Amino acid sequence: MTRQPLKPFLKWAGGKRWLFKSGQFSLPSFTGRYIEPFLGGGAVFFENRPENAILSDCNGRLIELFVVIRDNLQPFEALMQRHANDHSNEYYYELRSKQLRTPTARAAQFLYLNRTCWNGLYRENLSVRSKKS
Repeated sequence: MTRQPLKPFLKWAGGKRWLFKSGQFSLPSFTGRYIEPFLGGGAVFFENRPENAILSDCNGRLIELFVVIRDNLQPFEALMQRHANDHSNEYYYELRSKQLRTPTARAAQFLYLNRTCWNGLYRENLSVRSKKS
């Protein structure tokens, strides 16, 4: 039975979701382990849903988000619901300015900012990443 592709939950600069939608890209059939060195929003991974995969990216907050969703989903969902309930322009800027301590709180902050930012594409520059490290 063929598994259905999943839609990525992140919008990501350089995302490949459109390539699959347009039919311009597909992976050949393969066996073994799928290795994704540039995960981003995960469009290739979610489209193909390989059973054995190694996912990586140089953005530590991005990887932290995927790990929290995998390992700590219920507390993460509760925080996302709170962000949705409190959403406003003021709340967005207040949350964006915070440096949160726990992986779950940082992951929820990261996804909230990704999904609610201007033009739907949240980005971090190197100065933001180095301040948060």
